[in-house]
Amino acid sequence: MHVRASTGALALVAVLGLAFAGAQPIDAGKYPDLKGKWIRTTAATFDPSKPAGLGQQAPLTQEYQKILEASLADQARGGQGNNPMAACIPPGMPRMMIGYGGGMEIVTTPGLTYMLMGEPMLQLRRIYTDGRSWPENFDPTFSGYSIGKWQEPDRDGRFQMLAVETRGLKSPRSYDSSGMPFHRDNQAVVKERIFLDQADPDVLRDEMTVIDHALTRSWTVTRSYHRERNPSWMETICGEDEHQVKIGKEQYFLSGDGYLMPTRKDQTAPDLKYFNQSQK
Repeated sequence: MHVRASTGALALVAVLGLAFAGAQPIDAGKYPDLKGKWIRTTAATFDPSKPAGLGQQAPLTQEYQKILEASLADQARGGQGNNPMAACIPPGMPRMMIGYGGGMEIVTTPGLTYMLMGEPMLQLRRIYTDGRSWPENFDPTFSGYSIGKWQEPDRDGRFQMLAVETRGLKSPRSYDSSGMPFHRDNQAVVKERIFLDQADPDVLRDEMTVIDHALTRSWTVTRSYHRERNPSWMETICGEDEHQVKIGKEQYFLSGDGYLMPTRKDQTAPDLKYFNQSQK
């Protein structure tokens, strides 16, 4: 019985192996080689070609420009402004594509492309390339719901560009650490054209366009990444070494000895009405 079961198992493994081996060359020849770690080569601002803050010249409406200005003013006083990541909230789309220190890994399958962000907060994108339509209902997430299509096959039939549209984005989000805001209606749409540089296959481009009601027009930027072909990966857990503490609408620091500290001069202490404040 033992020999018979082992023989059957080996036969099953062999059949699966042949099936996988038969499919693999077709898939490998159809999609661009995106293996490795992709590390940003551009600034950590949303538009890497322009300075941070007001220097981004974001095409915001007057209402949302005031939110940005208030965020920058609060940060100048030592606060965090409109930057959700200060409270360990994931960057979400499109900010996650800035590509922070941990780099990005891209895994391509025929019907689904994964983007795994090494840092911060180990975010994951799923880009569906199986020809599906938009679902009638789906829950908003920080990464959003992405549908893509491989395009521009070369003479050998290998696709050169992935066109992606992302909807269903959850708040709170900002474009970058300055606190540049999105419209509160959460109706933003992000469109991308992702492709390898024709002159250097170790350079990846992401041409990104945001359509949002807080903008006076669509906003297009291009991000670039360089490939590390033999990468090592680190794990980053935001809560393991988090010294930012949000209480109500205020942000505080946590000192090394475990006490709350203000982030700016004359900051009000949190309300301790639920604690026994009697002097011992």
